[in-house]
Amino acid sequence: MGRRLCHRYGPGRLPYASRRDIGGGLAMAATGLLAAVLWFGGTWTLLLAGLESDMLGFLLVGGMFAFPVAIVSAFLLGTLCWRTASSETRRPLRGAIFGGVTATGSLIAGALGPAVVLAVSNVASGEMAALEAIIFGLVVFPAGLLFAAMAAGWLVLPLGVVGGWYHERAHSRT
Repeated sequence: MGRRLCHRYGPGRLPYASRRDIGGGLAMAATGLLAAVLWFGGTWTLLLAGLESDMLGFLLVGGMFAFPVAIVSAFLLGTLCWRTASSETRRPLRGAIFGGVTATGSLIAGALGPAVVLAVSNVASGEMAALEAIIFGLVVFPAGLLFAAMAAGWLVLPLGVVGGWYHERAHSRT
């Protein structure tokens, strides 16, 4: 059922999805997209329910910065993880581990994106010198990583683990 569903409606229809490494990357990018849809859907639901606050707006804007970086990094890290797998046998546990590694890497990349954008924009506007901006980025990145882990890690990491497990499980049943 899983393989048919993926190939009929999901990322299995994309070019090179039948390759082990590209298929793993596509599965992780699709899982990242699912996490983003759920996260942004929940945030917008809170806004529409009238539970708006400055923090909720900050979460929404921070998520918009991290979203494109996280999806691309999920694809790249997923492809890299599945490419390093030496065995052609499918193991759902290994898929879960790869999914967790990919989700963690996407959180790191998502935290790195805003730090780089802020540092570059400060240099471009003339507010900081290049060395100051580098130090600023190095200070902002760990704070962004902690923020990403608290704001989205509770959703991204379990979905990554389940997505990797399901990808391997769907392929092992064929």
